[in-house]
Amino acid sequence: MGQKYSRSGGKGKKPGSAKAGLQKQLSVKRTIEKIDRNTDQQWKLFTDLDLQDEKEMLDLAIFLQTLVDFVPGLGRTDSTKYLEANDDDDLIDDENIRLDQITIAELTDNSLEGLDGDPNNYMLPKGDITFDVCRQIVQLYKVGGRLSPKSVRKILREAYKLNKTFPNVMECSLESDASCTVVGDLHGQLQDLIYILEHSGFPSAKQKFIFNGDFVDRGPDGLEITLILLALQLADPTAVYLNRGNHEDYAICCVYGFQREVKEKYDELTFSMFVEMFRYLPLMTVVAQKVLVIHGGLFHRDGITFEDLNSIDRTDYTPKPTKEELDRVKSYPEEEKAFELKQLMRCALWSDPDPDFGVGHNPRGAGVLFGPDVTQTFLRETALDMVVRSHECVKDGWDHPYEDEYAGLLGTIFSASNYGGSGNHGAYLRFSLTEPPGDYYVAGESEDAPYKGVPIFYTVNKYNIDDAYDAMNTTSLVKINIFDLVFKKRRELEAAFREKAGGDNLLVSKQAWSEVMVQVTGLQVLWSSLIATLVPNDALEGDQINYSVFLEKFNAHLERVQSSGETGGMVNALYANRQKLQAIFAFFDKDGNGTISREEFQQGCEYINKHVSESEQIQNPDRILEIMDFDGSDDIDLNEFFETFRIMDAKDGVIDGCIALAK
Repeated sequence: MGQKYSRSGGKGKKPGSAKAGLQKQLSVKRTIEKIDRNTDQQWKLFTDLDLQDEKEMLDLAIFLQTLVDFVPGLGRTDSTKYLEANDDDDLIDDENIRLDQITIAELTDNSLEGLDGDPNNYMLPKGDITFDVCRQIVQLYKVGGRLSPKSVRKILREAYKLNKTFPNVMECSLESDASCTVVGDLHGQLQDLIYILEHSGFPSAKQKFIFNGDFVDRGPDGLEITLILLALQLADPTAVYLNRGNHEDYAICCVYGFQREVKEKYDELTFSMFVEMFRYLPLMTVVAQKVLVIHGGLFHRDGITFEDLNSIDRTDYTPKPTKEELDRVKSYPEEEKAFELKQLMRCALWSDPDPDFGVGHNPRGAGVLFGPDVTQTFLRETALDMVVRSHECVKDGWDHPYEDEYAGLLGTIFSASNYGGSGNHGAYLRFSLTEPPGDYYVAGESEDAPYKGVPIFYTVNKYNIDDAYDAMNTTSLVKINIFDLVFKKRRELEAAFREKAGGDNLLVSKQAWSEVMVQVTGLQVLWSSLIATLVPNDALEGDQINYSVFLEKFNAHLERVQSSGETGGMVNALYANRQKLQAIFAFFDKDGNGTISREEFQQGCEYINKHVSESEQIQNPDRILEIMDFDGSDDIDLNEFFETFRIMDAKDGVIDGCIALAK
């Protein structure tokens, strides 16, 4: 960890112990250490599963981006002319946006204080957006209110024009009496943002803010968070800085939920305006010429300069290189510089720190893993003290991933508390050039490597706004996610177990069982400790496991769900890839009306036929649509889509997420 100090200048002291209670304290300590070990293992499982999920969703996002690039008419609505327009020229018809979908919480005179208008369709005052206007927006969202579509477009339009003027690397200067608060991922969790603003105060010339990306997706209020942040930036661009995260991207928003959120609250055009504006958000911010704040992390090679980073065309971005890019750089060596600049942007948004030295493959599927030596070299080459990044849920909201003399060089800040039910704390940092009261750190310093220059100080503020959180939630969540993972991998597991056991033997040792689980799932965890949770008693035969009985546990669960007759429950329980199915459905549902029309379906089938072998092509799309269209409405709704998937999935006699088409 970085070296922690108190205002007096002394290092934080460890609590002492009295002789009389030594034995009891040791017993308590051993109990706490055991709990901590279990908690740490649960946390590792949660983060590993989360990383695996992100890789799968990234693959889906790239598939959707391919559809956007190659299928005429399936791309997002072109919103440029609406963003370039003046507010007075906003003549968009909002009749298709249904106000009756919005439910306002119980309102009191106090809760509406400062709001002059209908909280269900609130119009911002004309003129510039000031911090007073920002306070109105925050107050509106606190009571469950809603901005008018025209007010939303006003914020997006002005933010789009402002961010187009910014470089990739922003500079946040600090006076001796000023501070800079750094906020990590919020992921649609509005209450965390409100907590931070209420406890740290609103931005000002003396109290600057950097919001370090991933404002949207996963949580329900990404739209409200983004509009608040954009309004704050518009009120004073020298006091509020917004860095782009990997989730501020069209394809990622499609698979993780922001597209659905905006279309439900407003419409497709509004979503298109959001993601077009995202393309112009800066990539990183330097605080007082000492600290780099960047969403993901560092780069695939040394020697990267700020001139290089400012040369990136941040509007020309995909999470992974396309085949066209790779072919082009092979054929035209002069394209290598442009290709590398795109790689730098991917690293900035997707990379993660790693305790091992050097640069390695990132299991997320984009960016790289970079070690403490890479960080140290970058800081020396750029004359900076520290890197602050986000992008990764950490248990305490703040973490120093490196150890020993490297500990103070880099930290991870994450501000969405109880993220995904994991029970983590959220946190935010506050940097200043003046020694703060209470406990603080010095940027770049560790216990083994004291800082020798002019220091910049920072404090860490932790919180968890969910007072009702139960520590067992993480255990339950991990069990559910592992169950889903094993369910998805059933066929691969069965083949691996059969090979390990040999012949018709159905028994494998517990060690062999654990080896197969690592091999197939890709999770490097202590699987032997999960045997009691995952393997039923009747599958245990001494030190061996009957893998057939183990896998049958998932079939039995499937049959119980099927017999319930509840389609919604069936979908949630059976399809570990339900998010992917929902995202694909939403993508083809171009107009967002909850159904896939015949025209939309035909376009998708035409695309598939262009990119698969002749034997795999869909021969009669109209006939397939008729089969899927159970109610004869000439379109497919979500229930029909899932039911068709279930029926086709069951053609081989086992519903396991693998479709086997009958010939």
